[in-house]
Amino acid sequence: MIEDVDLMDLELDEFLVPSPGIQCDHPEIQKLARAIAKGSKNDVEAARRLFEYVRDTVAYSVNVPVANLEDYLALNTLARGKGFCVQKSALLCALARSLGIPSRLGFADIKNEKLHGRLMQMIPDKVIYHHCFMEWFVGGRWFKSTPSFDRTLSQRHGWRLVEFNPAGDALLPATDLQGRPHVSYLAYHGWRMGVPLEEFSEVTDRYYGAGSMADWDARGRAALAAGNGDE
Repeated sequence: MIEDVDLMDLELDEFLVPSPGIQCDHPEIQKLARAIAKGSKNDVEAARRLFEYVRDTVAYSVNVPVANLEDYLALNTLARGKGFCVQKSALLCALARSLGIPSRLGFADIKNEKLHGRLMQMIPDKVIYHHCFMEWFVGGRWFKSTPSFDRTLSQRHGWRLVEFNPAGDALLPATDLQGRPHVSYLAYHGWRMGVPLEEFSEVTDRYYGAGSMADWDARGRAALAAGNGDE
């Protein structure tokens, strides 16, 4: 578990407005959110449908552009069809806010024992700093939901699929399907109204080396131009 520490008390309406990287006021996002949630009996059911849509419609990948705020906008993430944790959480946040579900972005340091490929080369200690997830006010209380790993990716690697949980947090799993260690949460850094791009860039360069954010962005843009991508 990670400790839930609010930065300040705010009215719920303040979690419904556009913020940097949160494109909740765009007509196309509002239209999509209504279509996904159509027929839902309450905010819990609507939240579940939104969560599953973002989790599985947008494939998880770090081979994406990351340096500009536009890279995190909901319509751009949908157009790419892939994104990493901050981009997918920002998309879910935009869809939720457009339906009147108070939402925000949460951040935590995690250790992922299942890193492989380029991520393992980038992060040999397996610690991901400022991993992002969603926090939303559903069913009368705040809880956390993590839409990062899609169903296809999870099935391919034998990971436990993160399911929407109306009774509590939906965090990345502690073990895989064979009971081997997967993700552990190390430190919670609170929530932000929108995408804290400057802060995220500073954290990336601090822990992974100067210029890491620019290098990541360049590789992501090259991969996107070449039509390549993986997790």
